[in-house]
Amino acid sequence: MFAASAIAANTFMRSLFGCVFPLFATYMFNGIGINWTMTLLGCVAALLVPLPIIFYIWGPKLRQKSKFAPSLDLKYKAKKDAEAANANAGTQATDERGREEEGESQEREEEEEKKND
Repeated sequence: MFAASAIAANTFMRSLFGCVFPLFATYMFNGIGINWTMTLLGCVAALLVPLPIIFYIWGPKLRQKSKFAPSLDLKYKAKKDAEAANANAGTQATDERGREEEGESQEREEEEEKKND
């Protein structure tokens, strides 16, 4: 829903890292060497890989707890669940009415058989 905010946050963070990285990168490469610096940066990147998956899995719960986050998907899901529950309740009521009618018709048939005997 608010994709512009997400894109703006992504652009801001990318620009921030682009601004700050040259301040410490030269010292890292000179201090610990090319191999260890690249290993360290690769490990940081590898640790950040699961974040989108984590946000995908626990995102609805996080948005539900937030009073600022839009949660239209949660409202839609709740509405859909409520409609399903109402449909199931209607089906159950229809089933119960059908059973009552079947029971009544069976009683009538039994009474008619007794009268005919």
